[in-house]
Amino acid sequence: MAARLVLRIVTPKQPILETEVQEVTAPGTLGEFGVLPDHVTFLSSLECGVLRYRTLQREAAVAVRGGFAEVRANVVTVLADDAVLAEDIAPEAVRSDLTSAESVLKRAAFGTPEYAEAEERKRWAEACLAATRLRPAG
Repeated sequence: MAARLVLRIVTPKQPILETEVQEVTAPGTLGEFGVLPDHVTFLSSLECGVLRYRTLQREAAVAVRGGFAEVRANVVTVLADDAVLAEDIAPEAVRSDLTSAESVLKRAAFGTPEYAEAEERKRWAEACLAATRLRPAG
């Protein structure tokens, strides 16, 4: 059994992360999935949520906004629509975005583009806040 995996997270704007890890857990559209070394090759679409990974030194989190994850030959490649490391998230700004999105959801008609956009903004803000709760203290 291999002792490590390589985790790569890339967005359309920029690479976010490339590091050696022992384990990855990601929010697949059919449910959360975990990857350990020597995992079978597969491809999954991703939901907006929190991707967690563990190295020898720490556990960390990344908020991801959809996309795809491929596992192949001990490399986990995540092509995310957007992603941000937990330590780069400003919780106060995210809480403000969440409040704004919830305000729109209260007044917008269900099924309208405005409602759908606000719902997506709310899910993203919730994922970012969840990632900050998983980041190491310090």
